[in-house]
Amino acid sequence: MTATGRGVSHHSSLQNHIPPSVSYFRILTRMVSLYRRVQSQEKLLKDQLPALLADIVPAHDKLFSAAHIKRITKYWQLALNLVCENLYQLSERQLQASEYKRIMLLSVFGPLFDDLFDDKILQHEQIAALVARPETYVAQNETDLLVTKLYLALLELTPNRQLFVHQLQQVSHWQIASLKQLKDNLTKEELQEITYNKSYYAILLFCAVLDFYPDQQLLEILYPVAGLMQLTNDAFDVWKDVQHGVYTLPNRYLNFEELQALFLSEIALINQKLWQLPYGARNKQSFAITVHSLHAMGWISLEQLKNVTAAISTYAELQQLSRKTLVCDMDSWQQKKKWLKQIRQFVNYYGSNTTPASR
Repeated sequence: MTATGRGVSHHSSLQNHIPPSVSYFRILTRMVSLYRRVQSQEKLLKDQLPALLADIVPAHDKLFSAAHIKRITKYWQLALNLVCENLYQLSERQLQASEYKRIMLLSVFGPLFDDLFDDKILQHEQIAALVARPETYVAQNETDLLVTKLYLALLELTPNRQLFVHQLQQVSHWQIASLKQLKDNLTKEELQEITYNKSYYAILLFCAVLDFYPDQQLLEILYPVAGLMQLTNDAFDVWKDVQHGVYTLPNRYLNFEELQALFLSEIALINQKLWQLPYGARNKQSFAITVHSLHAMGWISLEQLKNVTAAISTYAELQQLSRKTLVCDMDSWQQKKKWLKQIRQFVNYYGSNTTPASR
């Protein structure tokens, strides 16, 4: 998909040249580096967030609970590590202080904007009016007043207001479309379209606050990256979703082999397109390791779901399984070893008929 929302094909022919295999050591050092960055980012957010909000929301300390701060921190870390810094390191760019400020502000805005839909705080027409004309929007409650203040601050700071508004409108569109997941009559194609697009436009919203927006080649990589990110989230959230009557690709069809085939197809596509970019090999490897570290978790969760649901065939039966059975625990050393192995397999995967060259 392009920045204007028009679709593009995300199929690619397999390249004859397969890059050298990425070693376990390379993957381990990248993951250790990411872990350290996450730790430092949490401290940075804690130190800088109060000053950032002071002028926009003077009474922020009374408005944001510990749960709010936890959600903001998660948005901030995902936005930085999987999207913004990860994209910039490809071309050896560095995020500027102004960009960090926008990303942090968007990380506060994002969860609150989601709540307008999820908690039914506003009608969809009211949300559309807020997004299109924030300067004249009349707030209905404390939450949308806070959302409006943050939105106006972002529009003042972002380099391309029109682009940011457009992407937020797309986020709104797919948020509304995702409400169809409360009904069991969606086709598989419709469900996959919603799954991919709600994640894709959430990523593009963060890209819209950067000084350098991704070009078409990167957008074509981000689409499957985003789709697998959402599928990973859905695989981990199967228990929660069935308790709330939400239908997703993992819980609606219980066809985990088909989902794993989709994963492999998209992983190959991402890697093929990534290797065609005019950037250094090490930069491209770092990008792949980062995005596939999340995708690998999704694969492990699908493996577990495939095993524990082997004897069931309906959504109703799935609802009877316990949280312990359905939730994938990644905390054990055995799981972490499996995770690193899966990351390496994904980073080195270019299609079922290819074998990466030895390093």
